[in-house]
Amino acid sequence: MAVLLLHCHLVIDAYREYLDGALLIQDETIKEVYPQSGKIKNMPEGCEIIDLGGTLLMPGFFDTHTHGIDGMSFDSANKDELDKISYEFAREGSTSFLASLSYDLSPDDFDRQLSLFEGYESPFARFEGIHLEGPFLSKKHLGVGDPDRFLKPDIKIVEDFLNKSSKIRQMTIAYELDGAKEIGTLLKERGIKVMCGHSDALWQDLDENVDGFTHLFNAMRGLHHRDETLINAAFSDHYNIELIADGHHVKEDVLKLVINNIDKNKIMVVTDSSIARGLPDGEYIFISKPCTKKGTDFITFDGHYAGSVVSIPDELKVLYKLGAKYTDLLLYGGLNAFRFYGLDKKFGTLEKGKYADLVIMDDQLDIRDVYVAGRSVYA
Repeated sequence: MAVLLLHCHLVIDAYREYLDGALLIQDETIKEVYPQSGKIKNMPEGCEIIDLGGTLLMPGFFDTHTHGIDGMSFDSANKDELDKISYEFAREGSTSFLASLSYDLSPDDFDRQLSLFEGYESPFARFEGIHLEGPFLSKKHLGVGDPDRFLKPDIKIVEDFLNKSSKIRQMTIAYELDGAKEIGTLLKERGIKVMCGHSDALWQDLDENVDGFTHLFNAMRGLHHRDETLINAAFSDHYNIELIADGHHVKEDVLKLVINNIDKNKIMVVTDSSIARGLPDGEYIFISKPCTKKGTDFITFDGHYAGSVVSIPDELKVLYKLGAKYTDLLLYGGLNAFRFYGLDKKFGTLEKGKYADLVIMDDQLDIRDVYVAGRSVYA
């Protein structure tokens, strides 16, 4: 089946936009990209034509740090709930995701969820692997965590995880802890990304195995004019960074500092979304703690942020208001992450041969439709 999306503002990659272009989908992939809607030839017989009336068309987004949505958590979800999460993510524009397992899990919980994900194939948004957020984290930077769940680095535990799961793509570690570097070496040998977070580390605590930083500014030492913290290191443009760009976890003035001073190819917008995303305001239990959702805030009883309640497009709206261009949003929302995980040959730009994972938005960046593998999620 062929579908032509006509009269759309195509954001092709980090450099190119076609203001009145068209895109031809053939089965699961992009068949052709046309710079001008008025100059299209040789259409497939029986092709469906959809006039988008000038709306924005971008590649689908990739959320590499998210814990759940609509009361469902990757820590406890069964297969039916994973399928529902996959649909809800796709509906909000995240056509790919990593499932983040939290530091709150017991060894038995880890075993159960690793086993579940090992054979899992998502029906909507693409499950691209697992992010282990912990359990080797600093008790000085708990966030919403339970300090009793934070463990000293133990390479045997990591070996056990890796023997049980081929889906682990990233692990967050407090790199200043004794034994962290040995784990970093093992992960690098297995092709797994090493992220430093929930950490009191300084720049000198890192080694060549560290790829980047988990939710920059949150749950780590602050920027300092003498101590070279992880935040200082982020401005070196050597590391990839996760950024929760909801304007709450990181205030807008600081977000503007980031997008104006850190290499735009290193910034990966993530939601770090909690179970309260998509739920009404109220009281909820998340990572074993009572939390309150009010608007776009989700706060623990003792005043810490407990993950976000926003989508990737919500965050891109904030960055657009702060001066980011559409081509920058393409990088922040997807392409940088696809490159980071070696998936950019099939995802992240609007090019012939890539999967037709697409987000259609109006000029306010509100979702109008989403395609995964050439199929409309809203149909």
